[in-house]
Amino acid sequence: MKQLCTYAIVRFMPFSETQEFANVGILLVAPKTGYVSYKLAPKSFARITHFFDDLEGNIYRCAMSNFEQELIRVKEISSGFTGHKQVKIIEEVTRLREGIVSFSDMRALLHEDPQEALQELYERYIARNFITKQYREQQMVKALRQDLRKHISNVHYTKQKLHADYNVQVELPFVTKDCHVTKAIKPLSFSQDKPLSLIEHGEQWINRIKRLIKANSIKPHNMLFAIEKPKSKKDEMVNAFGEVKEEMESLDIRIALFEEKHKIFEFASDLDNGEFRLS
Repeated sequence: MKQLCTYAIVRFMPFSETQEFANVGILLVAPKTGYVSYKLAPKSFARITHFFDDLEGNIYRCAMSNFEQELIRVKEISSGFTGHKQVKIIEEVTRLREGIVSFSDMRALLHEDPQEALQELYERYIARNFITKQYREQQMVKALRQDLRKHISNVHYTKQKLHADYNVQVELPFVTKDCHVTKAIKPLSFSQDKPLSLIEHGEQWINRIKRLIKANSIKPHNMLFAIEKPKSKKDEMVNAFGEVKEEMESLDIRIALFEEKHKIFEFASDLDNGEFRLS
């Protein structure tokens, strides 16, 4: 017979200013039987340092080690209760908290075996979590970095932070300030499986670049989005992508498909004509 399980996803968010996080664990309870357990990603989780490529590895290891000690105490305390009392304890533990490791909102599901439910949730949210637009974009950045080094010799691009208004800094993987011209390239993957997720990802970067333009940190024609279209051919995904692309174009920035390397190389190497446009 299925029983109610409630769970929260453990999130690692080292840079609060970007609000970007990685799912690194699951805490699950089955109030009827008093079952409580957790499963965390390994402390030497290489994909974390790839995901946050400017993060020192020991920060993640130390944070997860300390957090696991908390979960051990939570398990010891809450396993002595069942029903509503146990739920209240877990709700208090998982409520909004400051720090680089935190929880999602509590969620619920029905399952015959809480231990199997924990493993299934871990597989869904953590083991496969990095096959996402963020992880894909890390792969795109690495591939493009190699291509630029191979094909572009007159300009040197590096990861840099550009200043926007309100003392906000926006980090971009490819920036050059050669010849007193600031140019930048940002690969973007639209591999999301829901229209809203696709739109939110696009608007996040549109708003960041809009702030940089407003602060005069970069000229619109010197900013390039190297985009990867959604693989889904569903109307809602195609239309959502079209809407995001129109918003990008309204900024008068440059856009090229990620596979159109010749256009990216042409943009990256040209520092003479400030009004360069991709054909």
